[in-house]
Amino acid sequence: MAMRARNDFGLGSLLAAALLHAPAAPARPPRGELSRVATASQPQKVSRSIRVLDFRNLAASTTLIFRYGPQMPQAGGKAEIVPDKKILRIHAAFTNLPPASRLGREYLTYVLWIVTAEGRLTNLGEIELLGTEGRLNTKALPGRFGLIVTAEAYLAVSQPSKTVVFEADVPPGATPSISVTQTTCELLASPLGADVAPASAPATPDPAALVLEEARRAIATARQAGADEYAPDTLATAGKLLQLAQDQQAHGVKLKDVWDTGSEAVFIAEDARVLAVTRQRRAAEARTNSDAAP
Repeated sequence: MAMRARNDFGLGSLLAAALLHAPAAPARPPRGELSRVATASQPQKVSRSIRVLDFRNLAASTTLIFRYGPQMPQAGGKAEIVPDKKILRIHAAFTNLPPASRLGREYLTYVLWIVTAEGRLTNLGEIELLGTEGRLNTKALPGRFGLIVTAEAYLAVSQPSKTVVFEADVPPGATPSISVTQTTCELLASPLGADVAPASAPATPDPAALVLEEARRAIATARQAGADEYAPDTLATAGKLLQLAQDQQAHGVKLKDVWDTGSEAVFIAEDARVLAVTRQRRAAEARTNSDAAP
């Protein structure tokens, strides 16, 4: 599991069997659209200033440092940015990083985000935590952007919480120099999934147990958003995948397969949540237009 971000997993015959008779999920919006459509429910947000670095003309590998927030005074991190043809490869690594649940019962994981110069945010993937060492290999298009790490309830969240534990910066005296500016972005005052978190923080689980709990919270969050009514087929598919992942774990299937199945359940549950929010918004707009018609 070198990369904790969504991939075409190839889950094998068990996954194929689980999905064979599952209702077809509606076509999902492009990943970049998720944060925009999810704002329909108007959750409370807070603004934050973020450093933006200019990678448009990066010709050689450069290393960034991650400045820690007050929640992680002992942690550290860095990211190597490697230009490769028309993309930038990002290799992020962290040390002395405790489980996200140490920050509160609502948190289970850490997510890396790209923040554009315009303040748009995109989920780049989940930090893979082995003990207290974290890592993530991902990529981005060259441009002007910042990088932040937030604590979240599940890996597929389409909007970041205000709990920023790391923010990327240029090391002092780095050459060649990369210009640094600022942008403002909006973060959720309360993270997605906070309302369905248990009364106490979970014990530190193994990776399989962790992703199953993430899937359960993602599904519960989708239900809370109205997915039973507005995105039932997609929600049902997420539930089938969670059940499959639980069965895999019970039968001793290797960790990677359990994690792949469970993480796909998380992503599809988040798709169900976004679809439910979008369809409710459209239904409300249709009712408003109908009431306003002569």
